[in-house]
Amino acid sequence: MATAEQVLQLERSYLGEGGNRFWDWYGAPYGTAWCNIFQSFCLTSVGINTRFAWVSANFDDYRKNGHFTSTNIREALPGDLVAFEWGSTPGGYDHVAMIEELTPTGAWTLNGNVNGSKVARLWFPFDGGGMAEIARPFYETNQPITDTEEEEMKPYMLHDARNGAIWLCVGNTKYHLKTNDEVDVHKFFGVPYVANAPVAWLDSLCTIVDN
Repeated sequence: MATAEQVLQLERSYLGEGGNRFWDWYGAPYGTAWCNIFQSFCLTSVGINTRFAWVSANFDDYRKNGHFTSTNIREALPGDLVAFEWGSTPGGYDHVAMIEELTPTGAWTLNGNVNGSKVARLWFPFDGGGMAEIARPFYETNQPITDTEEEEMKPYMLHDARNGAIWLCVGNTKYHLKTNDEVDVHKFFGVPYVANAPVAWLDSLCTIVDN
């Protein structure tokens, strides 16, 4: 299964490119709005089959099929799709991008069909930037762990943006990492780190504060 970083690397490789490659892949007439065709192309290319031109249809499908979605944009992770609503498309979203990196006040995103119909990296603020909803593709490393055999589960470090705590997640249990040294040791051994982990994921785990 693909990771978020794989699709982000692919999208970065197309920075500055126009729409021809993506129109040809989708079979759409040249000139068709292609922001969501670009996201579909990149996700499909890494093995996550997606084929939508209309942003709202893509998000409707994600909700229907149990993907993580949220209107709290601050829950976003790199690799999430983010829909924009600027009030210019009656009955539907206006644009879609992929979250590349979060900042304290907004997010860097990878976009198709912007800046003169190109692929481009743009920053949008959380407040007033039009970001309306996020949707998470089924990536390998950023979904809640569901395997019941705890010894086979990979550990994750989860960052809780509500209070800054960092937890080591193993199976259905999370252990509080109380010092920077503890965090650094786990990073050294390659334990994946999820910044701003979804609240629903964090709160679904059993908690051990003193490890």
